[in-house]
Amino acid sequence: MLNVGINGFGRIGRAIFRINELHRRFRVVAINDLDPNLDNHSYLLRYDSTYGRFEGEVVSDNRRRELSVNGQAIAFSSEPRVQDVPWKPRGVDVVIEASGVRENVLAGRGLIAAGGARKMIVTHAPSEGVDQTIIFGVNEDAYDSRRHHVIAASICDANAIAPVLRVLDQEYGVTDGFVTTLHPWLPYQNLIDGSVRSISSPGHFWNDFALGRASTMSLIPKQTTAMSAVRQVLPEVGARLEAISFRVPTAIVSSSDMTVSLARPVTAEMLNGTFARMQAEHGAIYGYQTEDLVSIDHLAIRQSVVVDGRWTRVTAAGLCKLVLWYDNEWGFSNRVVDLVKLVEHGLEKAPRNHEQSVGTRFRRSPVRLPGRVPDHIDERVSPTE
Repeated sequence: MLNVGINGFGRIGRAIFRINELHRRFRVVAINDLDPNLDNHSYLLRYDSTYGRFEGEVVSDNRRRELSVNGQAIAFSSEPRVQDVPWKPRGVDVVIEASGVRENVLAGRGLIAAGGARKMIVTHAPSEGVDQTIIFGVNEDAYDSRRHHVIAASICDANAIAPVLRVLDQEYGVTDGFVTTLHPWLPYQNLIDGSVRSISSPGHFWNDFALGRASTMSLIPKQTTAMSAVRQVLPEVGARLEAISFRVPTAIVSSSDMTVSLARPVTAEMLNGTFARMQAEHGAIYGYQTEDLVSIDHLAIRQSVVVDGRWTRVTAAGLCKLVLWYDNEWGFSNRVVDLVKLVEHGLEKAPRNHEQSVGTRFRRSPVRLPGRVPDHIDERVSPTE
């Protein structure tokens, strides 16, 4: 079991921690966050407005600078720079970089070269500073432990969109299309109108003035890096599509409205059958449903994406519409936990057991597939999902 350090104990950092406490995939031995108040971190871990109470004991020790969770001591620090955190003395194998700060990503290779950790996993989709971006259901078989040391888990939207596009392109051929993402508010937005500060680049103010408007009062159209993130793992397919986004006045659960043109004839029934089969064969990544559900009904789903078969449409000309749901915190954080396990397998250099990666199983399936804080930190014109 790997020792993990979490850099940034906000929404994603705490979700990763909670998920791991449920399934015990690794051991969290260190946490670094700019807020030095351990009592507050203990409180935020125990009580969550979205996911409810933490089922476990959490005790803060300000004198020792430790959090104790279910009897396990976790060292706590508040260093602004990831490379200044004493990860090595705490035996950290993998640092999960969840602060969203660009400079922390760029420091990753130096941290590893200095022996501070063996690997870094980044919880967004930067365009520089990473060796490989991994999205489960698309390219997890591309991970090479010998060459990939700073690994990006991409963003919630791409983790939902890319696996669906992969299936569509393999089965029917995607010629072009458009995606509109509907994303809940994020912590850097305002309750009342004002300027909007960047978290990824401290001291920077976004030039997307509309995003500074009151987050609970309006649908706010904005740019998105969802498709540029998809292109990191599906370059050819992603190049055929574009995307925009709306920031919506809800707290949790995202949706994507996907409209694509397909090369081969298809019906709505065929598309729904495909994704029902994907759920049956690869239920860790795909969900499929036809009930009369709304966004909050998808709270805390573990899958990367759920296809809502009620809204699948196909025109006579072959234009297709799909509606996708995903918990932008919980579903994505489950994939980060999965990525830690993938890294562990690579470090152990052990042969794959019967629990093969999703991509490996795809090659054996009838589909024959190979293989918040702002999630993307490099766009200076407009913040991202």
